[in-house]
Amino acid sequence: MTAVGGPDRAAPGGTRPWPGGAARWYRRDPLGFVEHAARERGPVFRLPDDGSLCVADPAQALRVLHDEEGHYDDVSDFFHVRGGRLEPRETQVAIGRAARATLRAHLAAHRERLPAVVAELGEVSEWPSAGRAAAYRFLAGALLRPDSPPPLRELMAQVVRNDVLIRPGGRLASVLRRALWARVVRALAGEVLARRAGPRPDRPGDLLDAILEAAPPGTPAAQLAQVYLLLFRTSVAPVGHVVAWALLAAATDGVDLAAVPAESAVRESLRLWPVAWLMGRPVLRAHQVGGVRLEPGESVSVCAYLLHRDERHWPQPTRFRPGRWDGPGPRGPWLPFGGGPFTCAGAVVARNLACDLLSAVTDGARLEVRGGRGRPHVAGIITPPPFQLRRTPHRT
Repeated sequence: MTAVGGPDRAAPGGTRPWPGGAARWYRRDPLGFVEHAARERGPVFRLPDDGSLCVADPAQALRVLHDEEGHYDDVSDFFHVRGGRLEPRETQVAIGRAARATLRAHLAAHRERLPAVVAELGEVSEWPSAGRAAAYRFLAGALLRPDSPPPLRELMAQVVRNDVLIRPGGRLASVLRRALWARVVRALAGEVLARRAGPRPDRPGDLLDAILEAAPPGTPAAQLAQVYLLLFRTSVAPVGHVVAWALLAAATDGVDLAAVPAESAVRESLRLWPVAWLMGRPVLRAHQVGGVRLEPGESVSVCAYLLHRDERHWPQPTRFRPGRWDGPGPRGPWLPFGGGPFTCAGAVVARNLACDLLSAVTDGARLEVRGGRGRPHVAGIITPPPFQLRRTPHRT
């Protein structure tokens, strides 16, 4: 197995160069690029943006993710904040555990509210923004407790309304997003300082309390604000997108979601469109992956998107087939939230909430999807193309 020598260069042995320039293609259509690269060059190849080695071979991918030989950095880049990463690993694990417990408790205590949340979307709703809005409305009390300052709560609602969670494209959108993000970081840092100065709660009242309880006391307020925003984003956007993809894929492939277990539909949605579609690991020690030698300072990226569409393990890999989850297999690696020690801490909570939200959308109603034929937007996570959902309740 060989890898491409570097960005925008032809592979060894006379393989033709990337048409149109690899870097430009990858920026414009990363999913199309990796699909083409895997077909042309096999399951191990270089990505043109940073030269990292992309791995889509199941055995090699699991070896990288589980890292039993200790070849990779053991600190997650998820906790990357301005000026570096929030470390050590023990702090990351503690924050993830506290956040998961807070969201899990909220889901268990308020699950019955989901039908009302869905009803607020109206008979006609615009997706995927409607999915993000529904996830936020349901989780709002766990993300930021009701006695938080109203201006801060309004800022967080703006983050959701203005689609800041998905890093919209375009120069103007990017400038506006950064401006709003900076305002939110300042407001959250102020709230961190206020909570530190006030009485300590018996138990976390929201996600921010959970972070404060788990982080070392001297952690800068701005860093905790940024960590909060990372967890806020990953608590809201993926849930809305998983449900949106299930609705869109079911309509495209003629699947009646009312006749399918929500768990199977969500699993299949996550197979086609994994939340963590590309997972990077920095190399600490020299070794080989798929016959390619890697040196310290390089990186490896495991591509769950390609692994989930490997026809050797997933029959009809591009089709939405929830029934494939009813039996024992065959199946390949399923890594929608990452794998190994760096699996997303909130993966189970997010999947459970997505199942409950999808059930609330499909229960007792006829669904009609219009639109959604464009390419997905990829910026961190894979965002569905816009579509309209008409939800007509059945007459009783």
